[in-house]
Amino acid sequence: MTASSPPRGLLIEAELTVELPNSTVELRSEADTLYLETASFGALRELRTIAGSEAVDWLRQQAIGAPLTVATPLVVRVSGVTVARYEPTTPPGWLADWLGIPLRVDFGGVLRAAVQRLSG
Repeated sequence: MTASSPPRGLLIEAELTVELPNSTVELRSEADTLYLETASFGALRELRTIAGSEAVDWLRQQAIGAPLTVATPLVVRVSGVTVARYEPTTPPGWLADWLGIPLRVDFGGVLRAAVQRLSG
């Protein structure tokens, strides 16, 4: 890397299982995309609750003056169906603003995952 070359981002390959009190969330990277997978919408609600915890607040405070920028696409799947995604270069839309999340919600995916979950 020379002084004239563009800055490079941090490339992280991950395969992580997060055990929540009532569910499990799996994170994995593939190529340049991060996948968050779970078996139910309840796990996503539980994960969002934890995102407001004291530990997360402390991490946010440590980033003052040097905010973390996520430049990696994220795909959220429930029961193998894509229900939301984060694209760093694309605004998430009005629904994301209304829900208070930075993810573009896929209505068709939410319906497919819900039907799949209800049918068994």
